[in-house]
Amino acid sequence: MASKLSALIVGLLVLSLVMLLTWNGHSVDQYHGKCDFVGGCHTKDDCPEPCAAAGHSPAVVICVPDPTGGSSGNMCCCILE
Repeated sequence: MASKLSALIVGLLVLSLVMLLTWNGHSVDQYHGKCDFVGGCHTKDDCPEPCAAAGHSPAVVICVPDPTGGSSGNMCCCILE
């Protein structure tokens, strides 16, 4: 019984790790050269206004981790069309 419980716990830990590593769904490398990074953001909903102000479409935006690796958190990626 204890070995089944241990196996279940290990399985849940592995599943949690996989989910944690893939939850964002966006890789900054995926958009390298395809983004104009402007302003900070918490969610995608924070990005249409700064992207429009920079002259980009407010409809094609995402919020991604700071591409410089700095401590500023996330930045708006205005996807260049």
